[in-house]
Amino acid sequence: ANPSQTVSSYKGPLTPLRLAAEAGDEATLRLLLDRGANSKAMGGILPYLAAMNANDAECVGLTLRDVDPAAMKESGLFLVPPFGVPAALSNAQAVKRFFEVGADISVRDSAGRSLLMLAVNSNDVPIETVKTMIELGADVNATTKDGKTALDFALQQGRTPIVELLEKAGAKAGRQEMPAVLKPKPARSAKKAVERSLPLLQRADVTFVRKSGCVSCHNNSLTSMTVSLARAAGFSVDEQAARNQRAEVGAYVEMWRERSLQGMGVPGDSNTVNYLLAGLAAENYPPDSATDAMARYLKNDQMLDGRWRLIANRPPLESSEFEVAAVSMRAILAYMPKPLKADYGDSVRRAADWLRTAIPNSTSDRVGQILGLAWAGDSPESLREFATRLLAEQREDGGWSQLPTMASDAFATGQVLTALHNSGVVVVTDVAYQRGVNFLLSTQLEDGSWHVRSRAIPFQPYFEGGFPHGHDQWISAAATNWATMALIPAAK
Repeated sequence: ANPSQTVSSYKGPLTPLRLAAEAGDEATLRLLLDRGANSKAMGGILPYLAAMNANDAECVGLTLRDVDPAAMKESGLFLVPPFGVPAALSNAQAVKRFFEVGADISVRDSAGRSLLMLAVNSNDVPIETVKTMIELGADVNATTKDGKTALDFALQQGRTPIVELLEKAGAKAGRQEMPAVLKPKPARSAKKAVERSLPLLQRADVTFVRKSGCVSCHNNSLTSMTVSLARAAGFSVDEQAARNQRAEVGAYVEMWRERSLQGMGVPGDSNTVNYLLAGLAAENYPPDSATDAMARYLKNDQMLDGRWRLIANRPPLESSEFEVAAVSMRAILAYMPKPLKADYGDSVRRAADWLRTAIPNSTSDRVGQILGLAWAGDSPESLREFATRLLAEQREDGGWSQLPTMASDAFATGQVLTALHNSGVVVVTDVAYQRGVNFLLSTQLEDGSWHVRSRAIPFQPYFEGGFPHGHDQWISAAATNWATMALIPAAK
């Protein structure tokens, strides 16, 4: 076997070295190096970045020794979000060494965003790392092309310790956006609110696929789940559109079948594959060779400790390993090949074990924890402790927030109510659930949507996907799906 074999992918060249480093597999990495794997290709950057993303000190050390400092200058853009994951920044000393090797702390992306801006935009980057970046010379008052500063990005997560650190370092706010004032128009009941949102969601479901040529969680897979719940509850849905969309997604999965069998993921890897299958499962798409291939991809992409790693960081939709695990479990349970049920069942059990012991840091984490364990078959009694913690985070306005430092919104509230309902611990007539319902009813807009402001760093070309709210449309579509799913049980 060729230890230096290279395969093209949407993530750039894949080599055995890079994949071993990405998995944090020190033993395999050493074996490949001993067998003569080319560790200096492209300046040795890709295996090094992969090891940083895995946050594995031994792999970082092994890959660092062959890095060409001259090739490191702009590599920081792939260390920080959205292309890097917070794990890569979790060790401040490793980050310091990364810049000492040759990465330029002052490099900018095409929109003028600095590495510091990109780092503080994530709620999972440790304050010690931000402090290190400032000490290394990161300009706290650099501005983007449209006038934003690092403080503006940090404030999107609310008043956090990182905001205080930046202010102490002299950071100032830049161009202040004046958000549009949107006046809610509450529906008279949960039933009316659902009837208002469903047509909008289904139209955007169709438009997004037609314009983008791909399938998303926010506009498509989540909508499949919403439509399925609505149909089962007796709501009228556009069945022709639902059938067409199911066929479109099925064809998309088939298009990726051979690549999935070769271990090449759809862009987003497990965090896209899992939603594709979960959306199809919601609409009772029958298993076939393509779903077999994607279920196999998910099982093989799982880490030894039971979790699945994110390959990017775009909060809140692409920021929670708990949610990736939960949806992957749902997908595997729906599409595991029957002859291999024991093998795939072990994958689900390992994921459940990880969910039970991992420590959540956000509302999406807690939601993923409950949903995954509920889908794995845990009893309501065993989920009570997790549900109680979520219930304790309900705000006075009846809603939940994405982070403790942020305001309540429909995304977090819809997610929480859906998870609590799935847990079996909370019923829709409970006071807490009804307070959440009232929050959602009071914040819905006349067009049937809920507006949530985006805090993710965009890296794909913008287009109108058929949902309101401009650059906030993707998170708002997801929020509207979660809110609608939460209201459906209350509308019975």
